[in-house]
Amino acid sequence: MEEENVLDTQVLNAPKVSSSAMLAQSLFAQLTAYSSEISHLSPADADVFRKAFQQEALCYANSWLYMLRATRNDLGGLGYKFVSADTVMGIGYRNNTLYLVRPVGPGCFDTIVDLCYYLRQRVTCAIILKKIDRHLYERLAATGLCRGQSSDEELYEEEAYPENVLPLERLYSSGVDTRSLPLLKKVKRFAKGTVQLVAQKQAVAIEHHPGFHYLFDPSPQKYKSYLQIIREVDGCRSDRYTVSLYLDERGAMHGLYISELLGAESMGLYCAVSSKGGPGITEWMDYDFFQQLFHAGIRYLYLGGSETRGVDAYIQKLLPTAPPYVMRPMEIAGL
Repeated sequence: MEEENVLDTQVLNAPKVSSSAMLAQSLFAQLTAYSSEISHLSPADADVFRKAFQQEALCYANSWLYMLRATRNDLGGLGYKFVSADTVMGIGYRNNTLYLVRPVGPGCFDTIVDLCYYLRQRVTCAIILKKIDRHLYERLAATGLCRGQSSDEELYEEEAYPENVLPLERLYSSGVDTRSLPLLKKVKRFAKGTVQLVAQKQAVAIEHHPGFHYLFDPSPQKYKSYLQIIREVDGCRSDRYTVSLYLDERGAMHGLYISELLGAESMGLYCAVSSKGGPGITEWMDYDFFQQLFHAGIRYLYLGGSETRGVDAYIQKLLPTAPPYVMRPMEIAGL
């Protein structure tokens, strides 16, 4: 490899006074020099990824919305992609961690091995492979290049805890599972309270909604995390997405829910932000949004994994099941 194509190790050791955007720009300038198949991600790439996902079995990560969020940078901007004749993969850099996201295609094993052998000799940041299926996981583990998940929850983001699928019939069929009664009590108690919420289903100019800042101003990082998803669905007329904004009588936004169609009766939930503005408010909005999907013919809602033990514990109260597949993250082992 020529000297100008060698990744500058100082990029990832720069002092904190340098902006994360500058660090990412320097990193990806070297990566694009390493391979012409690495380039900026753009909204126009949606069809490229969807075509690749159609060759795979249904799963939570086979989603354009998931790809947008998983490849974001520290500022919430669009990430990068690797697209060749036999491999499609997302790439993101944030929190001094490089993420290689949901690699698919017959050439993905060789692509990952070649790229990661190159990277681990030149960068000091952690390199995480996100959403690796069982077959690819076993092949990569056998190389000694990649290792399984460590105990650092923050490093693995929403893959810190396993994925879940919610069979909606457990909540809305005539024979409701008795284990859901504590959840239903919270929903009914909130419905009888003083705060009344209305679901607005027209996702137009979401960021400019008068109540938007009420929901996201307390957590700027959460806003950056969902920014590209919000912009993707804003004004979109496709039946692929379902969006609901939950507003109180003052117009303040208390919830934003966004899902994407994965199959005839399956959707993935990619944004579920709650103001936590009172006891039972999150449960009530969850119940209302999930009911919308159920009435629209959706029977299985893929929830993905969880970033923290607390979020995972809340999801378990919804009575989910494990998905019919195993997806795990991996970390590139150091030299």
